[in-house]
Amino acid sequence: MKLRLFVVTLILVTSACSQQKEEYTHGTLTKDYKDVSEYKSKHDLEKAAKANDAYAIFVLASMYATGEGEKFDQKKALELFEESAQLGSSNAMLQLGLIYRNGNEAVKKDNQKALKWFEEGAKKGNPSAIHNVGLAYYKGLAVTEDKTKAFTYFIQSAQLGLLQSQTIVASQLYRGDGVDKNLEESFKWSLKAAEQGDVESQNDVGLSYERGEGVAKDPIKALYWFKKAADNGHTEAQFNTAIKYYNSAGIEHNLDRSIEYAEKAANNGSKSAVRLLFNIYSDDSSLKYNSEKANYWKSKL
Repeated sequence: MKLRLFVVTLILVTSACSQQKEEYTHGTLTKDYKDVSEYKSKHDLEKAAKANDAYAIFVLASMYATGEGEKFDQKKALELFEESAQLGSSNAMLQLGLIYRNGNEAVKKDNQKALKWFEEGAKKGNPSAIHNVGLAYYKGLAVTEDKTKAFTYFIQSAQLGLLQSQTIVASQLYRGDGVDKNLEESFKWSLKAAEQGDVESQNDVGLSYERGEGVAKDPIKALYWFKKAADNGHTEAQFNTAIKYYNSAGIEHNLDRSIEYAEKAANNGSKSAVRLLFNIYSDDSSLKYNSEKANYWKSKL
């Protein structure tokens, strides 16, 4: 039987940025589980590590870093990540960059060392390492802030398919942030991220079709992307979907669907959705007129 280990690769990402937001926010550490099936047993894994197999050492380091299959030991994990990195593992280089950027029980936070390891990983073509070099320049972490230079890294990792970079590239192009404003290119990258399942980008694509920004206006496609994001739990998209059905601009008027999505948005904290529900139920010329429900939603304003 093959050894079924799930190794955690921690990747620091920025949160997906709506094109309307004024600044990026620091993201959180997210888990990217990788199935390690080439080792039949833990003994084989350790044997490969002793034979200077960079990937096996990386796997062991990840186990110590997470406590999965080994005792949790950040100092040991750091030593093994460094050993794996010295043997050429770009994933280990990425991990070291993240460890030094955030600090832990074994090492103090050190943006200079973090950047060094991200740059080493970037030279190996690791998309997440390239992204994090871009983030260093964007935020001015151990280097002079340079959003133009940051963009050159973000576009590289975006082209390699990294979702987080695609959202930032779209936002920088939309706002002319360190680069010339280009709505067509911004839309292209938002669409790529949306197709990968990023809900913020899905809503942004809907807005682009609704407004005709970077693409021809298309109310049907706008609704399609609003609904996609809405059904994935995006509050603003839920409200946008409700408004589309309510205003019926280019689509069939449907108060039932408008109410359905407005309630989802309202229950997620959207005051605009609450106002829409109040307007629907307080309209005495509408078939949906209901003074009791109107008063209920009014009380939520």
